[in-house]
Amino acid sequence: MDFRITPEQEKLRQEVREFVQKDIAPIIAEYDAKDEFPLQIAEKAFKKGFMNVRIPKKYGGHGLGLLDEVIITEELAYGGVGIATSINVNSLGFEPILIAGTEEQKEKYLRPLTEKLSFIAFACSETVVGSDVAGIQCKAWKEGDEYVINGTKYWITNAILADLFVVFAKTGEKRKELSAFIVPADTPGVKVGPPMKKMGLRESPTSALALKQVRIPEENLLGKEGDGFQIAMDTFNSSRPAIGAFGIGLARHALDLAINYAKKRIAFTVPLANFQLIQEMIADMVIGIEAAKGLTYKAAWLIDNGTPNITLSSCAKIYSSEVAMKAALDCLQIWGGRGYLRTNPVEKLVRDAKVLEIYEGTTQIQKIIISGAALGGYYKSN
Repeated sequence: MDFRITPEQEKLRQEVREFVQKDIAPIIAEYDAKDEFPLQIAEKAFKKGFMNVRIPKKYGGHGLGLLDEVIITEELAYGGVGIATSINVNSLGFEPILIAGTEEQKEKYLRPLTEKLSFIAFACSETVVGSDVAGIQCKAWKEGDEYVINGTKYWITNAILADLFVVFAKTGEKRKELSAFIVPADTPGVKVGPPMKKMGLRESPTSALALKQVRIPEENLLGKEGDGFQIAMDTFNSSRPAIGAFGIGLARHALDLAINYAKKRIAFTVPLANFQLIQEMIADMVIGIEAAKGLTYKAAWLIDNGTPNITLSSCAKIYSSEVAMKAALDCLQIWGGRGYLRTNPVEKLVRDAKVLEIYEGTTQIQKIIISGAALGGYYKSN
């Protein structure tokens, strides 16, 4: 077994790391404080080739793999999980097109994403539907050669920035009878709400999306009518390693802040780093980061090699998010009262970390997926 990343991937990692230190770290707190999206960061990330990296070369993309995307996302998340979310979520948006799109759809909708900075949003969640995708209430029905969509979506990342939405709607009476549609943002009847005020990820805009008698041509249907639920599940299987990368990047940042502070903060005439209980917290961070990397990188590698594993994708998501949350809290504990102040970077890590345990399937939903695979005989330990 070879756990080394390729020279090309290491070069990519260093390029993103330099970008984070130069272009994200100095200004991200300012945008967090203002609840404002830093468009110039996204523009630079796009120009440097850090967005949409998995779009195939035949459609103008870089044709990189999920592991490459995970490496990029981890580094971006070190600088800020909010901006990393907004940059990475394009992949969540175009993944259904990669999975189920026709050649015509891929050429029409993927290529523009590679030509200039633009955003595509994934519109699945609703006010009463998050992890329970089958419970979607938004409806769509066919009239002639068009589909009509009615409903409201919620928690839609980058909605105010998006040129396109992939919308999931109910097209049958049964719970899983869903379909996925490509909906241009300028379609009559599409209305995006103002950005929500959130605990964390404040530099990443999240809005509601209203669809009132929205008419789209039948060729904007992805796959066949009724394929939507499976398209969503396959999309999440590929996107969850990115959540693992968010967690790893945030935990690494927490570790660095904890180490630096523990070395310089004097208590009882010695540095905090001399105390064994502080050393234990730092050791736990290192253990968690390394274990999360193993799960996340393996889950991405399996997908790149054509053997996706839903159990490992869920394991990566749940474990990395828990590692990030614990690392952020332990870092704040080491910083003490100073960590609790908005003028220091630690409290932002805590606010940002919590959502990793919630979005794209809560911790509890991931455990249901993992146990279901084991009990159903789908998971094999070898």
